[in-house]
Amino acid sequence: MTTIDKDTLKIFDKLDKLNPESKFLSESALSSVTEWHDTGCMVLNAIVSGSLHGGLPKGRIVGFAGPSQTGKTYITNKILAKAQSEGMIPVIFDTEMAVDETACTGVGLDTTQVKYVPVQTVEECRNQLVAFLDSVVEAKAQGKFIICIDSLGNLASQKEIDDVEKGKTAMDMGTRAKGLKSMMRTLTFKAAQANTTILFVNHTYDDPAAMFPTLVKQQSGGKGPVYLSSVLVQLAKRDEKQDKNNEDDEMLPDANKYSGVTLRALTIKNRFVPPFLEAEMYLNFKSGLDKYSGLREMAINHGALIQTGSTYSLPDGSKLGYFKNWCKNTEIWDEKILPTLEEKLNAAFRYGS
Repeated sequence: MTTIDKDTLKIFDKLDKLNPESKFLSESALSSVTEWHDTGCMVLNAIVSGSLHGGLPKGRIVGFAGPSQTGKTYITNKILAKAQSEGMIPVIFDTEMAVDETACTGVGLDTTQVKYVPVQTVEECRNQLVAFLDSVVEAKAQGKFIICIDSLGNLASQKEIDDVEKGKTAMDMGTRAKGLKSMMRTLTFKAAQANTTILFVNHTYDDPAAMFPTLVKQQSGGKGPVYLSSVLVQLAKRDEKQDKNNEDDEMLPDANKYSGVTLRALTIKNRFVPPFLEAEMYLNFKSGLDKYSGLREMAINHGALIQTGSTYSLPDGSKLGYFKNWCKNTEIWDEKILPTLEEKLNAAFRYGS
């Protein structure tokens, strides 16, 4: 390994004076992520960070995109609640007037300690976020806040608002997409500097011009959210009827025999572990998202659990039996399956050798 001598180090002096953030990579707090926000679901943690006990990177921009009713707001609110329980202050920029106090309380948020900021335009959202993040840095309050924008898809451009007020019918030909890209470019550095995670949710749609459906869906607002986020999770769903063999599967009496939805999470962008990792999670309408949801499939895929017909065993040959008999046994999960799975994930979900 080459060691830089003192004379060579002096060459950096002028650069260091011009830019106080200039450091060797091993010493840079801006470039390294050492803290993660738990999502409340281990398989989601794993496909984002490579660890069951990781989650979303602190100080980065993270997006959840998908069609309506795929759990975007629910998941982000759960993340905010978890962060709040660890002493952080959530700040919600609401563009849809859909952030409901009752729903937030239901996922564990103390709404008396959540700052609520309604915004209408891209320009308002960008300017207010930049001003807030600058205040965080000036107050040396890095790492004390977590921000959510719900949602990018409903932000209008100032041109749209002005045109409507003037009675114009012309379409906005790209002003909004350019504004969103500008916002994302500006916030990337500011979020890292303030060590403040920015979550956003966005809408997706199929490209009507495409000949065949694609795995990665189009997002509202152009390519800016895709290019400039550190992690982007695409969500899809399928409705699930109650399992007659599982009496523990809670169901609302008025839900027409549907107990919840299975959510499919696909990482279409990730700067920390390889992208295009996929996991399924079960969201029960009554009890919510369980942190162990989806672990069975992941454990089988990585050899931490062996399936033979309808029964299961551990890699050492220990028999577990039918899934329904041990699926809610946290001791089996925490002591016998998850340590092995974590070790295998650390090796599998890693760039390079």
